Amino acid sequence: MDYKIRSATPNDHDLIYILKSQSVRPYVEKIWGWDESYQQNDFDRDFSQMDQFEVIEINGEFIGFVQYYLEHSCYHVVEIHLLPEYRGNGIGSNILKALQEICVAQGKKIQLGCFKENVRAKNLYQKLGFIEIGETDTHYIMEYDKGSVSVNRDVTQMNRRLNDGMK
Repeated sequence: MDYKIRSATPNDHDLIYILKSQSVRPYVEKIWGWDESYQQNDFDRDFSQMDQFEVIEINGEFIGFVQYYLEHSCYHVVEIHLLPEYRGNGIGSNILKALQEICVAQGKKIQLGCFKENVRAKNLYQKLGFIEIGETDTHYIMEYDKGSVSVNRDVTQMNRRLNDGMK
């Protein structure tokens, strides 16, 4: 599937919140119960760091988002969600693989978490080379760390590939 990624804008707020809510609600309800006011406020705090959000589109239509940030030597993938009809088509995998290539070239690692009950996500992350490095009561903490691997790739080309595949 030919997708593009662009930086989120204030106009994306509601679409991102709706998708996030639909994606995580079954897990949150089971663990803590769903409190709409709390969830909205929590998301609004996250979205105040709008530079962490990228919107995924096909033909100009919103199909998902990814939220991540770089802290020291580690990219933290906070969220990656696609509309149900676009899951299983390799889009999420491609985004993570492109980020992995950048991390290898830069000697950085990636960390992310997934709900323990989200077996599909955990299996995908393991298939992509992530290993479980810890857990909380509700989440597995996973990491991709191939920073010690020597590669002869130009970081600028990696960034271009990531951007070309996403924009």
